Amino acid sequence: MSNTLLRQWAMLRHVPRYPARINTRTLMTRLEAQGFQVSQRTIQRDLKALAGLFPGLQSDGNRDMAGWFWSRECEVNDFPAIDPPMAFTFKLAELFLGRMMPPAVIDQLRPYLACSERVLESVDHAGYTGWAEKVRIVPRNQPLIPARIDPEVIPVVYGALLEGRQFRGRYRRRDGDVAEYRFHPLGLVFRDSVIYLVATVWDYRDPRHYALHRFEACELLEQPAVAPDGFDLDSYVKSGVFEYLGSGSRKIHISVLFARQVALHLQETPLSDDQKMTPKGDDLVQVTATVNDSQQLRWWLLAFGDQVEVLKPKRLREEFRNISAGLCRKYG
Repeated sequence: MSNTLLRQWAMLRHVPRYPARINTRTLMTRLEAQGFQVSQRTIQRDLKALAGLFPGLQSDGNRDMAGWFWSRECEVNDFPAIDPPMAFTFKLAELFLGRMMPPAVIDQLRPYLACSERVLESVDHAGYTGWAEKVRIVPRNQPLIPARIDPEVIPVVYGALLEGRQFRGRYRRRDGDVAEYRFHPLGLVFRDSVIYLVATVWDYRDPRHYALHRFEACELLEQPAVAPDGFDLDSYVKSGVFEYLGSGSRKIHISVLFARQVALHLQETPLSDDQKMTPKGDDLVQVTATVNDSQQLRWWLLAFGDQVEVLKPKRLREEFRNISAGLCRKYG
């Protein structure tokens, strides 16, 4: 296989699907990283020639720096071909990730999912075709419809994160105000039906998280993203920022009395490493654990209704006493 064909093959694999785009300068950088020495002029000439062979390969016509992309309607190209194990992986991804992915992401995957379906239908061995019908995922919480994300935002945010680049974005806060920031993306966190971007803005070093459905416009920048010293996504999540911590943002030691039947799951999935469970008669279990003092903790406890009683700390017990009194007034 000639070096030209290998280079063109590699180049086509770097061209994204619309609405994402890639220019010749970026293509040249990526090809050089793969060991291909080529000029922007050669890449431009190759793209124009290949566009005649692949109708789905298109340009946005920008005179300063044209952006190239595969159209939404084009079939998945065999770069590389999708074999049965890969097709099966796509189907499992659709099954397990479909609820947490926004529609824009699913739309990006539809050509691959359709191609995977055809591949699996063409094989009648190894059990690939029937396995997807034997696996299901069920949410523990109340299912919510995923928030709508601007389809133009997804490729910019994902691209910036994968390539380690900054992006400029207009973000709508919860109060409705819209402001423009320069983001340094650090990671993505999927929480139920909402996707959050963890990032710093401008030159600040404190990470925050931003709901993707609140971005109104984004533009990828050439400048590299800079992460705060020692940043770790797992540590950020474990700090409790997604549990809606109170202003104190601290750990508390709780003592809770559960009805035995609702406490059974805590034997297999404990609240903390120091959790202890002590039987109290035939029908009750006292559970003690050190947990984050958060709204998430309160919502979780309230979900058990009259099957749980908060004993300690005194402040938390008083909160639940007031909530119970309020419920009595509403339903009494």
